[in-house]
Amino acid sequence: SKIVAQVSNDHSGPMRDVCYDAETHCIYTCSNDGTVKIRSAEDGKCIETLVYPGYDQPMLLSVCVVGNGVTKAVVVGTEDGNVAIFSIGQQNQGDAQVIGHPGCVWNVIPLDSSGDFVSSCHDGNIRIFTRRASLAASPEVLKAFNDAVTEAKAVRSTGPSTEEIAKLPKWEMNALTQGRSEGQVQVFQKDGKAIAAQWSASSGTWIEVGEVTGTNENAGTLNGKQYDHVLPIEVDVPGGGVQKLQIGYNNGENPFVAAQQFIDEHMLDQNYLAQIADYIRQRAGQSGPTIGMGGAGSTAATNGGGGGGMGAPNYASEPAVPMDITPTYDYLPMKGYKTFETGIDKKGLSKVVQKIQEFNDSVTSNQLSTGESGEALDSLVNTLSVTNRYHSSTISLAELAPLHTMICQWDATHAFPAIDLARIAVLHPDAAKSERRAYWEEILGGALDMCMGLGDAAATEVAVPMLTMRLIANCYKGGPGSAGAAGILVDKILDCAEKCAASSNKNVRLSVATAILNTSSYLHASSTTTFPPSVAMRVVDVVGTIAGCGKYETEAMVRSLVALGTVLLLPGGCGSEVKKLAKERSIGSMVQRVAGGHGEMAGAVSKEIMSILSS
Repeated sequence: SKIVAQVSNDHSGPMRDVCYDAETHCIYTCSNDGTVKIRSAEDGKCIETLVYPGYDQPMLLSVCVVGNGVTKAVVVGTEDGNVAIFSIGQQNQGDAQVIGHPGCVWNVIPLDSSGDFVSSCHDGNIRIFTRRASLAASPEVLKAFNDAVTEAKAVRSTGPSTEEIAKLPKWEMNALTQGRSEGQVQVFQKDGKAIAAQWSASSGTWIEVGEVTGTNENAGTLNGKQYDHVLPIEVDVPGGGVQKLQIGYNNGENPFVAAQQFIDEHMLDQNYLAQIADYIRQRAGQSGPTIGMGGAGSTAATNGGGGGGMGAPNYASEPAVPMDITPTYDYLPMKGYKTFETGIDKKGLSKVVQKIQEFNDSVTSNQLSTGESGEALDSLVNTLSVTNRYHSSTISLAELAPLHTMICQWDATHAFPAIDLARIAVLHPDAAKSERRAYWEEILGGALDMCMGLGDAAATEVAVPMLTMRLIANCYKGGPGSAGAAGILVDKILDCAEKCAASSNKNVRLSVATAILNTSSYLHASSTTTFPPSVAMRVVDVVGTIAGCGKYETEAMVRSLVALGTVLLLPGGCGSEVKKLAKERSIGSMVQRVAGGHGEMAGAVSKEIMSILSS
């Protein structure tokens, strides 16, 4: 015999199983990282990656290929008690069908070319699954299987019972139990609770890890942060629509604090506070943290086909339905907007107004009147400083008028405090409402003209470039009026961002990256406006300038890479065209080069971008 191909482990965890399919002449590997990689049998290189559905992927213990032609599918068994079936026989693939099991699925094996397969489960049963409805098990067998799956899920959710805990070895006697290998996990009984411990071969002792509790099907990641609960919230919006949001909550937090932060983040009506807090308490309950048990297990079982025995209903009744698999990513695309909210307190705002009044005395033309520089600005500042009343407070055009005069008629030397105040004012929902779009077009256009008017000095000046970029970033978040204005001026925004991209100041660089990030998010989220690929490619150009200057710090570089990945995922033909052009420009090599020196997050985003480019 001879080695035909060597397969390097490019999974992010240990490989657990490998199989070969003669029809496709491919090698299939599964891993603890929750993915299956399809590889060329010629050189072992990865052709495609299949990702287990859900927020947190379980360990995949076994993989096999079943069926032929259009019925071909990849089947995996998981440690959290599921079988997942990926249809790969047609160009349009479907989301994986997930079939829950009463326990860990140790092995899956194909039966014949029909597509039938066998699963071996930790509950001691071997089950046969088929696409052929004529071979499906009786209703009684299917019901018994479904009941066993439901019961197992309930046990995983509530944790071990009192009787099960009583059967565990006592922690006080752990010295009598010898571990078999480094890192082995053993469950013991301690003070009436089940605790998990890991074996340390070097010290020859068990090290307590924590209490074993039930799984938490609400666990997930939101905006890059892991939460014990990620809960959906739908908010009615004017005009009869519904805004779909998510709130993250960790066990032990005050639900009212989490609800208030959510209201502040999304500028919601303060009257929602009690309702959101009650909802959190109802959904989160009093459950404790999950230690050493996969949070995605029960979710997968819930979302799965729910059939099994001698033929799960979803799998047995008809051939796998060909649908288009839409890959999901942890960091891409960008959803929502990053903002700059520093200085929004009364003290910070008063300093800005003081500087404006000082400059008003020194400008030679277009001075603010006494009422504008005094009463109007004071009233504006008073309203902006009380953030917890944003849902009910209003801002008049008379209060906003001084900003327009300063930004559109003063020179850059004197106007920058006005841009700073506009940056904060635009976050007020009444100031940025739909009716104010024309106002924000002029404000944003004036700031952009001022910044572009600096010429080459845009790369060395700080105040105007930084504050203009921050105004842009906040415009997208502020409201429909300011966001619409930014959308109309997107070409000008990208021109200005590229002018400032190679700045020698790190605060300007972060501001540029954030403006580009929010622009990409706006392009991706815009359902009523179709932007040509040339606009998205301008985002790519700016990111190229950012990468080429070699000055960007980690956070700014990560935001820039996320902006790039987001425009690669623009819906429809625009995204496809951008991806095609990005490949022609060898953007992938640039991404890998710049991500290398900017930490784990940049590396993770880079991998997702490379996956998009390779699809």
